[in-house]
Amino acid sequence: MNRIQKGFTLIELMIVIAIVGILAAVALPAYQDYTVRAKISEGMARASEAKTAVTEYYSSTGTIPVAANIGNVFNTAGAGKVSQVSWTDSGSKGITVTYDGTATGITELSTNNVLLVSPISRSGGIIVWKCGATGTTVAAKYRPGSCK
Repeated sequence: MNRIQKGFTLIELMIVIAIVGILAAVALPAYQDYTVRAKISEGMARASEAKTAVTEYYSSTGTIPVAANIGNVFNTAGAGKVSQVSWTDSGSKGITVTYDGTATGITELSTNNVLLVSPISRSGGIIVWKCGATGTTVAAKYRPGSCK
């Protein structure tokens, strides 16, 4: 007698479920890191605004602004995931983007994590910027691709 099999056996279904479970176990942590990086990238947009303003200031005056007059150069107020954007004169000079993880929903970060974007060379009115300079406390795995 010939029997025609209709449907899957229990073993085949269990194997498929096991494979889906393994894929989910691998994909979920990667997805969570990706969502944090997306939130951190908002700070890169705010730093971009500040970089443009500082570069224009440098092009017109020939000097890098100091913290005392930075309020006139770019917007330092917090917005969204960023609690503050400021200029740091000490240590690694540059633009400091401060995230308040507990207030903004980035629970993977602790309070007051910073991302420092600093000028690494200046010539002819052009500034080259380095993201993630010394003083950055945001973990490397959470920094956007342009900041690694």
